[in-house]
Amino acid sequence: MTRCSNVFRKGSILSLALAASIPLARADLQSLDESDMAGISGQSGITLEGELEASAASISYFDDDNGIHLEGFRLSSATDAGEGVYHKIDIDIEEDGALNLDYLVEDRRIEFGDIRLAGAPGLSMGGIFFDHSLKGSLKISSTGGTGYRFDSAYTMTGGRLGYRTNGNEVFLDDITMDFASVGMILDVENGALTLDSPSITGSYSVGAIRYSDNSANHGNSFDVITGSALPSYGSLEGDFDLSSRLEIQGGGRDGAEGIRFDGQTTINSANFIYRDDGNPLAFRDITGSYQLNDLRLDVTQDWNGREALGLTLDSLSGGFNIGSIEMGTSGKSLGSLNVNFLFADQVYDGETFTNAVYLQGGGHQDAGPQGLRLATEWSLQLADVSYTEDGNRVIFSGLQSWGHGDVTVNVTSDGTLNGTRFYDGLRIGFENIEGGYRLNGLRVGSDDAQLQGGTELLLTLGIYPAYEFDLDGHITIGAGGASGEGLTINSDIQIKNGNAALIAAPYDEGQGEVSQKGLWASDLNYDIHVRDMTVDVTEEGFAIIKGEAWSTMDIGNLRIGDKKTGGSFGRFVFQNYEKGSSMTILPGGAGQVCVGGSGSDAAGCSASGGIWEDRGEEGITIRMKQIFAKAVSDTKRNAFVWETNRALGSDGRPENGTGMKLVLNDIYTSDGGDIDGNEVEGNTFGIRTDISVDVHQTKVVKKTDGADSLGVVGSRGDEKIMDASAAAGYRYETSPTTADLDNRPLGFAVQARSRFKELSINNVDLVHPNQPTEGQTVIYGMKLQNFDVKANLTATPIP
Repeated sequence: MTRCSNVFRKGSILSLALAASIPLARADLQSLDESDMAGISGQSGITLEGELEASAASISYFDDDNGIHLEGFRLSSATDAGEGVYHKIDIDIEEDGALNLDYLVEDRRIEFGDIRLAGAPGLSMGGIFFDHSLKGSLKISSTGGTGYRFDSAYTMTGGRLGYRTNGNEVFLDDITMDFASVGMILDVENGALTLDSPSITGSYSVGAIRYSDNSANHGNSFDVITGSALPSYGSLEGDFDLSSRLEIQGGGRDGAEGIRFDGQTTINSANFIYRDDGNPLAFRDITGSYQLNDLRLDVTQDWNGREALGLTLDSLSGGFNIGSIEMGTSGKSLGSLNVNFLFADQVYDGETFTNAVYLQGGGHQDAGPQGLRLATEWSLQLADVSYTEDGNRVIFSGLQSWGHGDVTVNVTSDGTLNGTRFYDGLRIGFENIEGGYRLNGLRVGSDDAQLQGGTELLLTLGIYPAYEFDLDGHITIGAGGASGEGLTINSDIQIKNGNAALIAAPYDEGQGEVSQKGLWASDLNYDIHVRDMTVDVTEEGFAIIKGEAWSTMDIGNLRIGDKKTGGSFGRFVFQNYEKGSSMTILPGGAGQVCVGGSGSDAAGCSASGGIWEDRGEEGITIRMKQIFAKAVSDTKRNAFVWETNRALGSDGRPENGTGMKLVLNDIYTSDGGDIDGNEVEGNTFGIRTDISVDVHQTKVVKKTDGADSLGVVGSRGDEKIMDASAAAGYRYETSPTTADLDNRPLGFAVQARSRFKELSINNVDLVHPNQPTEGQTVIYGMKLQNFDVKANLTATPIP
């Protein structure tokens, strides 16, 4: 066994790769004895076989005298760390000089216990390990010039890939993979090392994604104490067919040393499937491409002067298409998704944003010395996201995003450390994140369709058309769902200084960017807490069940117009407390719908004055059940506060708590009685809302006589008909024909139904400024019962 400390300085990629193999060899030259010779045989070629075991205190890389250390390197058997790894290599040389290597590796573990930066020796990024057995072949031949051709194929079995921090770990278990790369060319062109891969194909499966909070379970699929399988997030499988080109050069962003990457990749085809207890969430028929421009790798410092491994990017552009998104065992599709994107520098509100990630050790300061901290800055200059169902397309146009701050990653266990509450699972923390995003609007049908509103319909999914925020908190993702595999989520999020658009006009209608107008929840502070929320893929679709959730949304000013200077309706505070609420996402939209009528078929619908629409098989249906629980504290309750006429502070801004308040206190749902006979009023029905989303044609009529804003003339009540031969792309018809009706405009269609059995408000108070805690009760005890409302909304352009 070899023990050594290896230090690498950037000279060439080849020397780095060769140096990395040093631990696999003897530290000094030795003559071969008889036992060594017994492992070598030769007829038409040479066979090498033997057991290898190696370790190194550290493997280091230096860049401009800044270093990163991979500590605690081990190569050993995956099942017994004290044993070596069986290797067998058959070497042969063909007549044309090509070198053939057929190899077999059994039960190998490659592990690094810690990854540290030289300037921050007390902090670690955590440890990684990789278990696997391999059987494959590699053919190396000359291109006839300066380059080499590689043809490689292998099968990997028994794989595990894991990440460890402070004795806890998350790992991919039971990995199998078939991989082939034919015609890969390694060469040097214009001072760059180039790697052209015209064909990269393969398939893979991950039997489980497991979590353990016991260091004794390291690298095991079963708990060493109970013998039970470690909890699983689910399983993965997929396949891919890619082609790519990668260029590698010397030179970093900071200083003379470092590494630069440029490349292009084409996804010819791919499929990705996540399974939860066998139930699939499938992304099928994936195609796309992307171009990487000037990605630099440096050992450097972040913008706060902290030691880091820096990844800085000039630009990343591309797009991908998911041909079908399927949920559940039925194989029904939600539709297809297409995304085009450009990550590049941009200026927003006078501040320049770029794309960079600085990897550091430590993670959350209270979780222990091991973890990962990513000082992150992002700049999504432009993206369009389109959704297509049943052949109809809606485009969420002009998505932009920007921000910076720290993201921490730790694998944690349940308990309190140094005053901070942690939970079982992979913890993703957010510290001092300042960011935002905005949408320009919707386009229906094609990329050049008229820009329109309708993004506010996303509010039903909890997505704002535009949002600026300061963010802190965490999301911890645990293994295991409501039963068996799945996810369990515990989260605490704090948003401060927010501006969220409830309704937003475009920020650019073609004449340049302008300040986005709308209805804004400005000066927003929002605390959100979730406990034991489970996420599962079921036979029907995607199910989310909240164990307990509470939040306080404090809108300092509800403004109309500009988010900073628009007129204010006052301050609004919404407190929410739910137990056992749920949401299910199902493939398929509204199906057959009677719009504006009440018939159950086409004839009955028409007779009632409605329009019968068949919105197809694809689409999305969301079923929500909100259980509003009775108040248990000042923070865990359902309440609404509206405050106006606040006094101005020394800074000229209204001061909260100084105005007149209308308070609706302790709002809760119930079943209206003792339904199950346990002498307690039931609360299982809640508020149930079903939302079906489709892209479909709809009837649009003109509201006034004369020409519209685009100069198209029609009479009040005329129907809008799409016509590619018309100058504006449409015309108005008083009596549309059957053919005209087939060319009604496309819209973003939402069908909704909301109902509850009983909703109670304990008291309605008026609180005067000189009575900040106790007000005058206007109404004591209010109940709303048997509520059932249906609606059909379709967003189309307004000419």
